[in-house]
Amino acid sequence: MLSARGWDILTSVKLTARQIERLVKQGEVVHTECKDASGGLPDALWESYSSFANTDGGVILLGVKEGDRKFSIAGVPKAATLIKRFWDGVNNREKVSVNILFDRHVYSVKCRGRDVVVIEVPRADRRERPVYVGRDVFNGAYRRNGEGDYKCSREAVLAMLRDASD
Repeated sequence: MLSARGWDILTSVKLTARQIERLVKQGEVVHTECKDASGGLPDALWESYSSFANTDGGVILLGVKEGDRKFSIAGVPKAATLIKRFWDGVNNREKVSVNILFDRHVYSVKCRGRDVVVIEVPRADRRERPVYVGRDVFNGAYRRNGEGDYKCSREAVLAMLRDASD
């Protein structure tokens, strides 16, 4: 559900077309990332997954294009196929370190006659952080700051590893 700050993490209700349109209108912010995905899953998707999981969570919208600092719904071809490819990637330890999602977190919504794939990424439990891309925790962990995904410093990764221990 949308809130005053734009996004409440871990909703049990799927976003509606109207809510997605509002998110697209506000553009990329701390809890929202928009990706085109007309050519399949974008490589930068995994950095956003890592950064949301390591920070406060957020939503990734696939099928949203950026042009002239504005975002618009372009849709994705074959949403079901794209979702399957996403699940294959998020469950592949060569791609990302851990899958923290459930089925309810990944779905498609018709917006203006086009399919948008929604990926709701919760904040990872401290024992699962850092969530990282690839095989190298020190080069594949990201954090979300503002509207961007930024590589974690070695110190930030070590702090997450310390926090993860019992």
